[in-house]
Amino acid sequence: MHMLFQRWATIIWLLIEMINMASSKPLPLPCIEADTVDILGLSLAETVVPTGVEIIKENGVNGYRFDVESRLLGVSAAEILTRCQYFPIEFSLVVTFRREVPKNDNEYILTLLGQDRKTIFIGVRLQREMLHFDYHVRNGQIRSVAYKNTRLADGGWHTAVITVTRNHVKFTLSCMQSSTSELRHSFPRKLIVKGSRFHVASRRRKRNRFSGMLRQVKLMLGADASNYLCSSAYEHNPSWIESSLSSNKNFPTGNLPNINNDTRGKTFCGDENIGQLMYHKSNRVLEMCEDHRWKRLSTTHEKLDYLVDFGDVLTKSKPLDIEIFEISGEGIFLATANQGRDRNMDSSIYKWSNDDKKFVTFQSITTDIARSWKYFKIENQHFLAVANHGSNEHGEVHSAIYRWNRKRRKFLLKQNIRTFSARSWESFIINGDHYLVIANYASDKSHTQRSYVYKWNSDHSTFISYQPLDTIGAYDFEHFKVGDKHYLAVANSYDGVQTRLHSVIYQWRLLNFVPLQYVETFGATDWEYFQISGRHFLAVANYYDHELTDNRYVVDSSVYEFLPEINQFIKLQDIKTQGALDMEFFTVGKDSFLIASSTSDNNEKLNSVIYRWQGIENFVPVHTFSTSPCADWESFRTKEGDQFLVSANINSRISKILQIITF
Repeated sequence: MHMLFQRWATIIWLLIEMINMASSKPLPLPCIEADTVDILGLSLAETVVPTGVEIIKENGVNGYRFDVESRLLGVSAAEILTRCQYFPIEFSLVVTFRREVPKNDNEYILTLLGQDRKTIFIGVRLQREMLHFDYHVRNGQIRSVAYKNTRLADGGWHTAVITVTRNHVKFTLSCMQSSTSELRHSFPRKLIVKGSRFHVASRRRKRNRFSGMLRQVKLMLGADASNYLCSSAYEHNPSWIESSLSSNKNFPTGNLPNINNDTRGKTFCGDENIGQLMYHKSNRVLEMCEDHRWKRLSTTHEKLDYLVDFGDVLTKSKPLDIEIFEISGEGIFLATANQGRDRNMDSSIYKWSNDDKKFVTFQSITTDIARSWKYFKIENQHFLAVANHGSNEHGEVHSAIYRWNRKRRKFLLKQNIRTFSARSWESFIINGDHYLVIANYASDKSHTQRSYVYKWNSDHSTFISYQPLDTIGAYDFEHFKVGDKHYLAVANSYDGVQTRLHSVIYQWRLLNFVPLQYVETFGATDWEYFQISGRHFLAVANYYDHELTDNRYVVDSSVYEFLPEINQFIKLQDIKTQGALDMEFFTVGKDSFLIASSTSDNNEKLNSVIYRWQGIENFVPVHTFSTSPCADWESFRTKEGDQFLVSANINSRISKILQIITF
C-alpha cells in the first residue's frame, strides 16, 4: 500500500512539473517571418543598381555580375533571423550561378561572418569542379564538406541546393544529381548570430570574390528545399531546370524582395491540374499532367518552312564579311568588315538586343579596307582578328588582333601583324596549342605570296610566326579535324593571269602542315567544312572562270566527301552558283542546308538558293529567293530559339536579316 502511494505521488509530482514548465516556457517561434529569404534581393535593395554591379539579362531573367572593385554587398543577419538567438540547425541554401572559367582559387558565393567580420560562420564557395560548404565549429575552427561534379565547370547556369541538418549535408545540382555526406563534426546547436552579417559574392575581402554571375541566393528553413524545387518531370528535361529553379513559382518566398519575378517557371503537376496540357515552344514538346508528373505526349523536329524579311543592319560602308559570335554573359555580337575606301574606314560591331529583336551598334573599330573578321577564344580570353586588304598600293599593311576587355566591355587592340592584301584569318587548336593562319592574297609584285601560320606564345601573350605556306592569291583557310587528324584547306583564287588553279588540302604531321591533296578550283574564295550523320564534307565556293567566253561568274561550286580509307576527298556533287564568295552550312532541326552567296559585275538582283541534304539525292534546291549581291552568309540562333540568316550586301550599306520560319 505504501509503495502504491509513492508511485502515485511521483506521477502527480511529474505532472505538476510538466505543467509548470509549459506555463513558464512559451512555444518557440520560428526564426524568420517567412519560409524563404531572398538574401541576394535584400543585398541589392539598398540602391537601384549598386556600384560595380552589372545587370545582364538572358531569356528575360536578370543575372548579376560583381566587379572586383564593387562595393561589398550584404545584409545583417538580424534583418533575417528576427526571432531567434541562434542560427537554425536545419536549413537549405539555394544558389543559381554561372561562371565562364573555373579557377584554382576559392570563389565565395555567400558567407555569414561573425561580429569580428573575419570569422566565417557559414560559407559557400566554388573551386574548379568543387562546391564547398563551410561551417564554424568552435573557437574559430572551420569545417568543410566538398561536392565534386564536372558540370560545375562547364560554363552553364546551375542551381545548387545545399541542405543542412544536424549531422548531414546534402548537395543537389540542377535537380539531376545529389550527394549526401555525414558531418564528422555536427553543425553547432548554438551558433550565435548577434552582430553577424551575410555577404554576397565575397567574404568581405577583395580576394576570393565570385567572378561569375548570380541569379539567386536564398535561405530556406526546415525541410529539404530540393523537394520543393525538383520533381520527376525534370528528369528527362534538363533544359527547363535552370529556368524553373531561378524563378520563384512553386517556391515560397513570403513578402520579401525578389529579383526573378519575371522568369517563367514550369508548373508543378498535382491533383488540381490532372489532364492539363503544356506545350513548350523551345523544343516542341507536348506534355500532359498525369499521376502527379508531366508525361511527354509528342516530340517533333522543327522543319524549315519559309523565310521572311526580318530587318536590316545599317553599316558605315559596304561590308565584305560578317562574323557572328557569342560571349558568355554578354550576348550575341555581329562584326562587319567594311570596305571603307572613299567613305568611313571604320568597321562596326553590333550587339543583339533581345528586347528590340535587332542588332544595335556596340563598338566602332578603325580598319583599312577590311576583308573579314575571325572570332576565337584562348582559355577565358575572347579575341577578334581583322584581315585588312589595305589602301597601300604595294599590298603591305598591318592586320590586327583585338582582345575583349571585360572591365571596359569592349575590344582593345592586342597585336598588329604585317600582312599582304590579307583576305581572311582562321583559328584552330592542335594538341592544346592555339594557332592562327592568315590568307595573304598578293603583294605589289606577285600573287604568289606566302601565307603564314602563327602560334600563340602564352609566356609573352602574343602570336609568333610558326610556319610559312606557299599560296597563290590565297582567299580563305579552313581548319577541320577527322578523328585525331588535323587538316587545313586553302582556297587559291588567282595568279594574276588565270583562275583555274589547284587549291591545296594540308595535313598536320608531327609539327607542321604538309600538302595532302590538290583540288582544281575556279577562282576559289571559300572552303566550308561540315558533318552530316558522321560523314565529313568540304564545299568550295568558286567565284570566276577566266576561260569562259561569257557568263564567267556562272560557274559550278563543288561538294567533296572525305574517304578515310584512302585519306582523300572525292567530288560528290557540283552546285550551280554565280560569283560565289561564300558557302554557309547550317541546320534546322535535324535537316542540313547549304547556301552560297551570289555576286556579279553589275548591281542587278540575283537569286540565292538554299539546298537541303536528302541522302542519296545529295543536296537538292528547296528555296530560291531574290537578293542583292552579297559576299557572305551567316546563321545564328537566339536564346529564345529564333533562327536567322544574315547577308553581307557588297553593293549597299544595308544588309538583310532573314528569319527562318519553321513548322
